[in-house]
Amino acid sequence: MFVVGPNASGKTNLLDAFRFLHDVAAHGGSLARALGARGDLAHLRSLHARRDSKVAIAVELEVAGEPWTYELELEGTKTRPTRIVREVVSHKSRPILTRPTDVDKTDSRLLEQTHLEQLTQNAKFRVVADALAQITTTHIVPQIVRGSRGDKSGGEDSAGSDFVDQLARLGERKQKQALARIEKQLKIAVPQFSALRIERDKLGVPHLEARYDHWRPGGVWQNEKDFSDGTLRLVGLLWAIQQGEGLLILEEPELSLHREIIRQLPRVVAQAAQRTERQVFVSTHAEEMLSDAGVDPAEVLVLRPSGEETEVLAGSSINELLAAAKAKLGLGKVVTGLTRPTRVNQLAFEWSKGTRQ
Repeated sequence: MFVVGPNASGKTNLLDAFRFLHDVAAHGGSLARALGARGDLAHLRSLHARRDSKVAIAVELEVAGEPWTYELELEGTKTRPTRIVREVVSHKSRPILTRPTDVDKTDSRLLEQTHLEQLTQNAKFRVVADALAQITTTHIVPQIVRGSRGDKSGGEDSAGSDFVDQLARLGERKQKQALARIEKQLKIAVPQFSALRIERDKLGVPHLEARYDHWRPGGVWQNEKDFSDGTLRLVGLLWAIQQGEGLLILEEPELSLHREIIRQLPRVVAQAAQRTERQVFVSTHAEEMLSDAGVDPAEVLVLRPSGEETEVLAGSSINELLAAAKAKLGLGKVVTGLTRPTRVNQLAFEWSKGTRQ
């Protein structure tokens, strides 16, 4: 699914709903931790929300071919801690859990924790908790990749930037297989590139090294500190799409990449997703990302902000996208037109007017 829309339309917030549930369900996660990482409930609400309004998330999942639904509704203020208003789990439309329970009503502190995060409470819907815990987000920040190992200063925005450490933790056979798959595609995209390896320095810190063809017979090796931003992002992206099982979220993977590489990313991601049977959500501003005629309107979510809300439209409901697909045209230019700020042409004019003054 390609998530598109103007700047500040809510693409990141939409995808963060999935990350939020991951942070609740993951090992060591909790509702309190997920809220704390985002500045509490006040920062989850829409800017258009009325005072003290509730926040709700509902997801439908298919696990092992069977339908499940998870719903969570929260409320809270600056003076009252966040509490669960409603937590419901359904399997084949049949409720498995409905909260608040009678026990919750006798002890309101219980409503500060979800049953999703508690192993003693989620046994009947553990498959849902496991599926949400497997959600992975990748947004490679080259400065973090080049920085000190174990540096978590990048927070959520650097998710996936520890891919060198992830590769280093693999067993020798699996590591060679993973690097071989990445090498095969890098040889096509990166000039003079010929090989990839993981090497540890004198302190035992792992580094990603690449060999480039050179006038010397053996070529020359560089580690990640010397890689371009685009090469680092491409390696991290190729690793992210080949490992893991749950939903994969890719935020603006086109950054620093050549436009012709961007054009190929949908096919690369689709092939990997088909092999691993995982779902992938991609947020993007790149017209090239949607220029492949193989992208179907049903694979596009268009965000349209207004004065009260942001509406999310399925591409299959937008006539312009359906017409482009019927004509076997790429959807890129049409999507750009749909998400283009209405007064963007005034941007340069306003700047020049300001400088004259």
